[in-house]
This record gives sequence, structure tokens and C-alpha cells, in this order.
Amino acid sequence: MNKFIIIVLSLVIILVSGCSSNNFQITLSAPKSFTPGQSTPIQFKILDREGRPVKDAKVSADLKMQGMSHEDLSMEMQETGNGVYAGKANIEMEGDYIATIKIDYKGEKWVGEKRFSIVTK
Repeated sequence: MNKFIIIVLSLVIILVSGCSSNNFQITLSAPKSFTPGQSTPIQFKILDREGRPVKDAKVSADLKMQGMSHEDLSMEMQETGNGVYAGKANIEMEGDYIATIKIDYKGEKWVGEKRFSIVTK
């Protein structure tokens, strides 16, 4: 009986992760360096499962420095065309960051992560 429950739970986890893992193809564009006290531009190119640009989505991102307990930097992204969404962040420290991207597209909500590194100019 216990083996059966473990197998069923394993299958459910595989199914859930498989269904949500490739909803969108996201490419992050961020500069390699930033100037303290100035906003840093960050862009995401978002394509659907078929490789078409995602248009008219609500996109936001939270930036968190890896290994730090600082408050997240939140960005509302503006669509600039052809599946590109742009925003600006007030990055204060150089290091490795995780961008948690939230997409609301045609009633489908999705959350994913992209990582990048940035240094001070």
C-alpha cells in the first residue's frame, strides 16, 4: 500500500511540473554593469510554446540578490513590442540576482526564474 501511494504521488509531481515548465520561452537582457543611484534597464523577450511573441500580457518581475535577505526589487514591465517587456530597477549592490518573472496571459498565470550577474561600473 505504501509503495502505491509513493508511486501515485511521484506521478502527480511529474505531471504538475511537466505541465507548467515550458509554457513560455523567456530571454533576459540585462547590462553587465550598473551605475549606483541610477535605474538599470532590464528586458524580457517572451515567446509562447510555438515560438510566437507574447503580446498584451501583464508582466512583472521581482529581483532578489542570491544569498542575501534584502528586500526584493519589484518591477512592472511595459510591453515595447514583438514580445519584449522592459522595466527599470534601482540595483544597489553588485552580485548574482534571481529575477522571478510573473506572467498573466489570456487568463493563464505563470511564474518562472532567470538568473544574472551584474557589477558596478
